[in-house]
Amino acid sequence: MAKEKANRLPRWIHDCGEGAVVWRIVFTPSGTLVAEKRLSAERRSVFFSLDPLSGAVHTAGWRAVDPVQEALIGEGWFTGIETVHEHFVYIHSWQEASPEHRGIWAFDPVRVEVQWGRPDLVFSANTKGGLLVYRIALFAGLPERQYFLLDPLTGALIQRSAQSPGEGLDIAAEEVYALQRGAETEESRQGVLLPEMVAGRGGEQERIQLGETVVEGLHGKKDSGEWYSRVSIDEGGEARYRDSMEEHSPQPLWNNFLVRGGDLYYIRNKRELVCVPLR
Repeated sequence: MAKEKANRLPRWIHDCGEGAVVWRIVFTPSGTLVAEKRLSAERRSVFFSLDPLSGAVHTAGWRAVDPVQEALIGEGWFTGIETVHEHFVYIHSWQEASPEHRGIWAFDPVRVEVQWGRPDLVFSANTKGGLLVYRIALFAGLPERQYFLLDPLTGALIQRSAQSPGEGLDIAAEEVYALQRGAETEESRQGVLLPEMVAGRGGEQERIQLGETVVEGLHGKKDSGEWYSRVSIDEGGEARYRDSMEEHSPQPLWNNFLVRGGDLYYIRNKRELVCVPLR
C-alpha cells in the first residue's frame, strides 16, 4: 500500500462550464490539445483547443462551420473527431438516420478555422500515403464504395497515375485492405498511453505503469448503487496525487484518463479537464 505523501498539484484545469461534457480529447503532432465538448440540453457540440504545457486557450467554444456551404457541420450537434495530422484535426458529421460518418473537414485549432472541407467523402484510415477516403457510387443500380487517397494538407485527391485523368484514381479492394491494416493507431500517432484493466482491491481498476510511477483509476459501487471513480499517482510506493473523477455516477468512468508527454490528463465531474505533471 502506498504511503500517504501526496504533493503533486495540477498544472492547469480547464473548466468547460455548467452542463458541458468533455467528449473526446486528441493531440495534434504539432503539439495542440483539442477536445469536443457537448451540451446536451442545448443539442450543441463545440470544440476547444489549448496549449497542453501552459493551458493557454486558443478557443474555448468553436462551432464547426463549413466555410463553403456557410452552414454548421452536422447541424452543430452531429459532429465528431476522426484523426489528426501535423497541425490539423479532422472532423466528421453523420449521415441522416445512420451511424455512418459523412464528410471530412480539416480544422486548424490554433487559427481556429476550417482549412478545407470535403462533404462528398468519408474517412476510412490515416495512412502514410494520405487519408484513405471513400464515396458511395452506384454500380448496376447497387451502391458500392470507391476509395481514394486524399492530401491531408489540401483536401485534394492524390493523383496515383500519370495516365489517369481527373483528380485521382480509385483504389482496388486488395490495396484498401492493406492500407487499412497498415494504418498507425491513434494512440501511437498522438503519443498517448491509455490505461489497461488490472485486478484491483475493492473494485475494478485501471493502470498505466511508467517505471516506478503508477497511475491508477479505481472504480467502486456505493451502497446507494451509485459508482465512484478516482485517480491516483504513486511513485516508488509513495502517494503523490489523489483526486475524485466523479462520486455519483450511474456507471464507472472507464478510460477517463490518459498519459502523454510526462503529464496525466483526466476528466473531473464530466466538465473539467485536469492536467497533472508526473515528475
